[in-house]
Amino acid sequence: MSRTIFSLLVGLAVSCSWGQAWSDAYNRALGHVREQQWMQAREAFKAAVADRGDDQSGATRLPGPVTAQRVWRNGAPYSPNFGAAYSGYKAAAAMTEEQEKNALLREVAAEFEALLAKNNNSKETFFFLNQTYAALRDVQQQQSLDTRMQSLGAGKMNFKVDAEIVQPEDLTAVASALGTGAGSNNSNTINAGSVNMTGATMGTAAKLQDKFALLIGNSETKLESLKVGFAANDAQLLREKLVQFAGYEERNVDMVQNANVAQMRASIAALAERATPESTIFIFFSGVGVNLDGKDFLAGIETDSTTNSSAMLAKMDLYQPFIKKGCKIFAFFQVNRPIVKGYYFGKEEPMFGAIAQTQATIPGATVGGIVRTNATYGLFSDAMGSVLQEIRSNRVPVLEFAWQVSSRMKGSTQVGNSGGGSNQTLTLPVIINMDPERTGF
Repeated sequence: MSRTIFSLLVGLAVSCSWGQAWSDAYNRALGHVREQQWMQAREAFKAAVADRGDDQSGATRLPGPVTAQRVWRNGAPYSPNFGAAYSGYKAAAAMTEEQEKNALLREVAAEFEALLAKNNNSKETFFFLNQTYAALRDVQQQQSLDTRMQSLGAGKMNFKVDAEIVQPEDLTAVASALGTGAGSNNSNTINAGSVNMTGATMGTAAKLQDKFALLIGNSETKLESLKVGFAANDAQLLREKLVQFAGYEERNVDMVQNANVAQMRASIAALAERATPESTIFIFFSGVGVNLDGKDFLAGIETDSTTNSSAMLAKMDLYQPFIKKGCKIFAFFQVNRPIVKGYYFGKEEPMFGAIAQTQATIPGATVGGIVRTNATYGLFSDAMGSVLQEIRSNRVPVLEFAWQVSSRMKGSTQVGNSGGGSNQTLTLPVIINMDPERTGF
């Protein structure tokens, strides 16, 4: 055997033994990814990290003679730390036990943060870290992350990750939120070198100046039998989601918690003063609502009778200032809807104005809640927030939105006013003087 051939064989043997442990673990992890076995994938990626610790943006050159240089997996990046964090994020998404889920999400957030601390600045890491903080409802960390990304700039967001790890729909979401780069000759990589910073960052929709929102959450009430105890939480939740994901300027979102009738009227007047004929108005009310002789009324915290309309706010008084401006109104009501003498809240349908109104549950039913991070939110508002976060659009089609919210509600476990189960059913929007197929907020 010649010395040259012997050297080649020795080099090949060394390269095989050098790469065996981490590459076997990594390939095993990719197999679990393909099967969507996320916890198994996470553990296998961690096993790869134990043998080869750092992620690598470029191709991995395998040891061997200079005359026979080879690269691992056709030049794919090596991304076990990213893979472990991403797999943890996907595993958490399928968990139903809140405490266990949040514990895993906090681990995942720390792992993504560790990658950024090493300047592994890929758009995928930024995106899924933001998604992790969103799942934890940590708005402060989301805002901090957005600031860091913008200060970093597109030119430095050029670390590549192994795209074989990421599900196709997630790749699409990353590209939609942060743009795609110039591409790569390697089909297993994504070039993150060019991030579209125009109009949206970290998956938020571009802000539009003609969008306004009024959110009223009245948890406190003297009408205990109709109380919605999580209403104030709902208003806060939707405020965050509208600003983060639906294109609403923070200054254009007015939130009123535990308000009396005078305070509600003042907020309506103030918002209507700023609106224009081109404005879209998003209205959310969570609290006590009643119908008296065919007309809907909203209770303030001081209202002590379900039959005294003078101590309540007429629903049409809520709409009228915006109707006069020529605005489009999208109203969502989360109220209990007992049927009294044939009447129930939501039975009144306006004849004038461009309005779409949606009820959180069917006539005769009560609304329920769901516990998230030691706080209770309305099943309806929780689903609304989740869908807004998923759609990430500044023009949300209301019919499609309602269908998706309904689907989310059916998959949730309900607690609160209406007891256990997931039997709360929203009503599809009643749309007045607008094209149902082209109607969005």
